[in-house]
Amino acid sequence: MSRSDEAHLVSDNEDEEFVSNDTPRLLDAAHSGPEADLNPANAAATPEDNSSGLGPAKWFILEPAVFFIFMARSLIGAVIQNQILYQTCVTIMHYNESDCEPLLGNDRGSEATKKLEVKVQSYSADITMAISLLESIIPAFVSLFIGPWSDKFGRRPILLTVFTGYVAGATILIGIAEVTTFRNISPWWFLLPSVPSVLSGGTCALITGIYCYISDVANEKRRAVRMVLNEASLCTGLMVGNVASGYIYAFTGSVILFAIAAGLMLLGLIYVVFLVPESLPPEQMHHGSKIREFFRFSLVKDLVRTCLLPRAYFDRAIIWLTMIALTISIFDMEGENTVSVLFMREQFNWTIKEISQFNAARIIIQIVGSVAGMFVLRRVLRVSTVGIAMLALAACVLESTVRATATVPIEMYVGMTLGMMRGVLGPMCRAILSHVAPATDVGKIFALTTSMEMVSPLVAAPLYTAVYKATVGSYPGAFNFISAGMAFLCYILMAIIFGIVKSMGSGSPYKQIGS
Repeated sequence: MSRSDEAHLVSDNEDEEFVSNDTPRLLDAAHSGPEADLNPANAAATPEDNSSGLGPAKWFILEPAVFFIFMARSLIGAVIQNQILYQTCVTIMHYNESDCEPLLGNDRGSEATKKLEVKVQSYSADITMAISLLESIIPAFVSLFIGPWSDKFGRRPILLTVFTGYVAGATILIGIAEVTTFRNISPWWFLLPSVPSVLSGGTCALITGIYCYISDVANEKRRAVRMVLNEASLCTGLMVGNVASGYIYAFTGSVILFAIAAGLMLLGLIYVVFLVPESLPPEQMHHGSKIREFFRFSLVKDLVRTCLLPRAYFDRAIIWLTMIALTISIFDMEGENTVSVLFMREQFNWTIKEISQFNAARIIIQIVGSVAGMFVLRRVLRVSTVGIAMLALAACVLESTVRATATVPIEMYVGMTLGMMRGVLGPMCRAILSHVAPATDVGKIFALTTSMEMVSPLVAAPLYTAVYKATVGSYPGAFNFISAGMAFLCYILMAIIFGIVKSMGSGSPYKQIGS
């Protein structure tokens, strides 16, 4: 096994990035999201390098569409949970509407309301968990097939299908919200808006389509820059949506807010329809049965077989330790997302606006931390890839511990600051995989990793929900200790990799990840 020791994780010269055929391509070095199916089977020549007829495709970018879709989803997030709380209160538990009104999140309510919310959350948490499970099961299955399928039939069908699914789901949500203005309904109806997006592949398919498209239209030396811009647009959309959500909701109500979100999703769909051409050349496109080709289970067998192959040195051990660490990190994130809004409302009596402001601040802090990890620590201080991953996990332990013990709002912001490095964990772990695995196997390993990440909420959502329901009356933040423990477990896994690298000495084939 030979590896080039001269290629760096973050090249000091942009023209040197992704040019070596001897080492795997770092498709995820600039991406911090766990949901991307990083399939580097980029057989298509890029527009800059060929004359395949793609024409102006290289001039069109997906960043505006990404911004629209993630801003829209962020607008909806906390508001739909408050709608579930209110409908649970009046239709399931049969309390008076006036008593349940503060649960909509526009005001803090009284002490009596706070006690009522504890009872309501014990039921509504099950609905939130069901939504999380629904949005995980099918995308986890799809993630194994979507990359290879799009290599044959193009990227646009994936993007158009996902955007259409989101628009359909938002339209259903508007209808449900409109019905609730004159009639209370079962909160379980709020699962229905998730169905169209889930059937179309959800976030997993969206991210897969986006990064496959970028790989097609950007030449190798500029691909990382394009991925950074896409990640920035995603985070900016989440931040703007979080900040605007509380204000829009306070001034207009849920129906108008959901309509604005649907409009943003529709803008994203229109942008893709008219301004994003197919990135694959016509001669590479297949014309067989798209449905039959999609469900080829031989693809799954090949994925598993590749990841279980015996490998030289400690490659297989490092690959699996890293994949497990990535999966556990997503487990933590999805579990926290299931109950975090309920926790902040119960522990600090925060309104939608305050929750949105906190989430926006957290996103900004993590962007800064990711930049520091990718550039300052790597380029200036020359910290190894494994070392940066360990620092990120240590930050996760600190943040979760502070959140678990927080009694006043300022402590939540202190914890957020301590955890500013957590955003760099995903890119560092995937960089380890890309350096250790042969170039021909990187895509398959990334695909299986993504599928494992998508399955993790199936366990995380019920676990965190059960713990929260059992402790909400006495210690609402207890679930954060689970996150701290899981992050510490990941730290141990990374420490094992660090030990393997150091044990190989100066002649280590793992020089790229350990120095």
